[in-house]
Amino acid sequence: MSPGFWVSVVIGLLAAGSVFLATACFSLRNFSRSRLASVCKARGNLQRFGDILKEDETALTACEMLLLGALAPAVALLARWIDAGAGTFWATTAIELLLIATGTVLMIVVVPLSIGNVFGENILFRCWPVIRCLASLARPLTYLSWRIDTLFHRVAGRRDPEPDTVETFTDELQSIVDEGEREGLVESRSGRMIQRVMELREDDVRAVMTPRTDIVVIPSDADWNQARTTILESGHSRIPVVDGTPDNIIGLLFARDLLEHSSPDASDRQLTEIVRPARYVPESTTIDHLLERMKRERFHMAVVLDEYGGVAGLVTLEDILEEIVGDIADEFDEDEEEQIHRVSDDTTDVDARVRVDELNELFEYGLPEESDFETVGGFVFSELGHVPAPKETFTWRNLRFTVLDADERRIGKLRIRVDRTLVATEEES
Repeated sequence: MSPGFWVSVVIGLLAAGSVFLATACFSLRNFSRSRLASVCKARGNLQRFGDILKEDETALTACEMLLLGALAPAVALLARWIDAGAGTFWATTAIELLLIATGTVLMIVVVPLSIGNVFGENILFRCWPVIRCLASLARPLTYLSWRIDTLFHRVAGRRDPEPDTVETFTDELQSIVDEGEREGLVESRSGRMIQRVMELREDDVRAVMTPRTDIVVIPSDADWNQARTTILESGHSRIPVVDGTPDNIIGLLFARDLLEHSSPDASDRQLTEIVRPARYVPESTTIDHLLERMKRERFHMAVVLDEYGGVAGLVTLEDILEEIVGDIADEFDEDEEEQIHRVSDDTTDVDARVRVDELNELFEYGLPEESDFETVGGFVFSELGHVPAPKETFTWRNLRFTVLDADERRIGKLRIRVDRTLVATEEES
């Protein structure tokens, strides 16, 4: 056999390998985790799903390097082979280069990209042992690439590169949601719900709890009629029972237990006989961890403790759900005044318990969020340094705050007005 035959065989093998590696690269770069999980589940091998997620970045780097290693000699041999039979005419050389470039783009970009987008998950599942083997062979190259990447990160003063983390995945998901909203594929309401779900792992229970000052409690020495009256007036199905002060919660009284044990001789029994133990969580507990614990241990209410062991507030499963879907109104909420009321385009009345980040999201006020307070009432306390009296007014940047309701201990209602004159003054300065 002539040398030209073996050259063509080598070129064919390198070209086939390049197509396979390019397809693997596009599959690793663009695969859907949910579709890959479905493929692995349907094939009865979920272990492979975990293996792919664990090593996909290393495999991608290895495939890219091996692709370059296979493509370069293939193109060089092809050019030399064509040039040997074409002579030295410049037009022939130009056509040769055009054909090589067109063929390379088709084989290495167009076709593998289409295959990877359509069959990427199936290709990864079926070919993962081969891809993994190639990644092992190219480990010295991937290690060298990682060391060079680390060196440049340090020269630039950045942290060393790390594999994808939950934060990276969350950022990618947020980008997808934002893009979906811009394209009209995702409703803004659905986008907000997805964002709130992702924020559950970042926010602690202080963001959703009912503060201690707003907790309805029943004294441990209360009689059954008093307990029944408190439950009816509050509309709550679970109420903390305290021994003396709210910091000493001895358990929770369930309305169902009270009804089950109601009898003519109930007045002779102690309320503490039917009190259930309370669950306690530190206020630094993240919402997602509390939600997982509620699901695992099957409870709907927890007492939130501060760093000194005192009661900071109370958090329920409904509070967490409202953090995701918004306020959930029931028959006892019909007559409650809304916490945020838009009076005009420039003026808004808000409850002092409204969170600062919620106001910023709705009206773009630009109030500070990275501070010791979480509510607009806490912001006012921070700015004034005292408990304001009703009708007291102060200005922060272009916002004018007026206290509508307050007592000697806390603020009830505030009015926030965007002062256009202050906006004009700031722009002129």
